[in-house]
Amino acid sequence: MTENAVPRVINRTRSRIQFVLLGLLFFAPFVLAYSAFWLFPDWTPQGRVNYGQLLTPTRAIPMLALRDVEGRALLSDPLRGKWTLVQLVAADCDEACRRELVLTRQMHAALGVKRERVQRLLIASDAVDALALKARYAAEQPDLLWLRDTPDNAAAAFFATAPADAVMLVDPLGSWLMIYPHAADEEAVKRDFKGMQKDINKLLKLSSIG
Repeated sequence: MTENAVPRVINRTRSRIQFVLLGLLFFAPFVLAYSAFWLFPDWTPQGRVNYGQLLTPTRAIPMLALRDVEGRALLSDPLRGKWTLVQLVAADCDEACRRELVLTRQMHAALGVKRERVQRLLIASDAVDALALKARYAAEQPDLLWLRDTPDNAAAAFFATAPADAVMLVDPLGSWLMIYPHAADEEAVKRDFKGMQKDINKLLKLSSIG
């Protein structure tokens, strides 16, 4: 090797080392983040932008033969076309059930002109006297759509993984998106009101459907 070739080899080696170091500096944050995610899951941020429990993936609701409170078939599918807050009633509407009805009614009213894109829907089990239930609460729930489940309670079966007295959010295409567990007390009602309103306002702003 000539004397002139030695500096060239040294310079080439130095350039390669610099290139490798730059590569390590560039990829190091990604490697560290990936390693931390898998090796130290407790370090993963727990913050989220939605208040309700988001279903991942969302679940497409099959066509359900829901009926009105008198047992008559519906002309269209009530779970499609609008953003829908769904509440199931398996027995009598107790205090927890009424608390959720009041919560969703107040939240719906607070949406202002945007409430035309959102509907509230109660589905009573086939074992419940839905007609009597409506007669008891219709005056204080004027915007609520009262329905009966299918004879085999297909709606209850579909939403079976949700906690009792929870409110489910369904998008206009018929996909189950979120769960809002029932509020245990008045403080929880206040939190749920603000959180639910924030979620729905954001969805209505971002989406053109419904």
